[in-house]
Amino acid sequence: MTSHPTSGGSLIVTRLAWIAVAILTALLTLGTLITTYRVGMVDPIWPTEPWFLLNNWHEPSAGYLIEHIHRVAGYLAGLAILATVLAAWHKAPIVVGWIPLLLISVGIAISMTSIDRVKARVDPIGAVNLSSLYGGLALASVSFLVVLSGWFMRADGNDSGRYTRLAALLAYGAVIVQGLLGGLRVYLNALMGDTLATIHGGFGQCVMALATTTAVLASLNHYQFAEHITAKRMTRFLGFLLIAVLMQLAWAVVVRHQGSGWAQRLHVLFAVLISGGLGMAAVMAREEGARHLRPIIMSLTAVLLVQVALGVEAWMGKFGTGMPVAPEARTAMEALLRTSHSLIGALFLSMAASAWVRSLLPAIVPSNCHKTTNSHATTEGAFQ
Repeated sequence: MTSHPTSGGSLIVTRLAWIAVAILTALLTLGTLITTYRVGMVDPIWPTEPWFLLNNWHEPSAGYLIEHIHRVAGYLAGLAILATVLAAWHKAPIVVGWIPLLLISVGIAISMTSIDRVKARVDPIGAVNLSSLYGGLALASVSFLVVLSGWFMRADGNDSGRYTRLAALLAYGAVIVQGLLGGLRVYLNALMGDTLATIHGGFGQCVMALATTTAVLASLNHYQFAEHITAKRMTRFLGFLLIAVLMQLAWAVVVRHQGSGWAQRLHVLFAVLISGGLGMAAVMAREEGARHLRPIIMSLTAVLLVQVALGVEAWMGKFGTGMPVAPEARTAMEALLRTSHSLIGALFLSMAASAWVRSLLPAIVPSNCHKTTNSHATTEGAFQ
């Protein structure tokens, strides 16, 4: 398959995607601190404008500042991912590209403005204008489906960067859902308790993984690939490993938010399973067609060792002291361990997702061997 040179557009997408990952990292860090210190409900009013904190700086609580900086970071992350998806889809016809993409944000904005924040203090349910809420959500949902349908029908422009566009679109939808979960976690806390907080905490790491996958795919568009395809057995195995990591995330957020005994047991069990699976992946990476995956498998192994050590210490500090379990961290060291364990877990999930995506592609041709011939394949061709 003939290779294609990297376009300026793909460079912009790559840079925007990594900027989005950097902002999401800061956002995730703030979110884990909020959970660590249990300050998610210091301000029960939602939604708030990005500049809200500028007019309410008199609040002395550090938790209040962390929560509102977290909300601002959420707006910035959403804008960064929106910029990424617009750049990725800039060559698509506007009827399946920019117009519906922007209408998604318009619909979400309409939904968020359907809440009377003054009335919400005494009657959260009655404060919602249901016609605006459902109308905005319907507009956003239909617009998203229009873009997604355009991708499946190959009406999204040329073949170059198709999977980057899909990943960017999914990340865009995911970050919107995550923002709504975060807001509803605050708005409906009295009705639903910490259930939405648990879902919000877990889904945030999935958003991070999607954004990282988008950045990795955009980066890989700059390279040429050997004609042979990665061993399918390795791809399937890494897919199952990714599913196991996602299930491990589910147990982890339940332990972190609720401390359930059954979730603790499953969390430990899946840590053992993932460790063994990663060891098998390291052996399989010696096979022909999979050797280029050895660096990321070794990196995953190193991150896993750090994660297990942090997990043991975090568990001992929360459940193994012989004292009553405190939901919030009692010391700076406890806060550091819990927050670090959560962040390294997010890193591990993002790396596992990237490893699976990378396994779908063959080895990169060294730069001194690049030729515009049929002996090399692009990212898109390798996915076929």
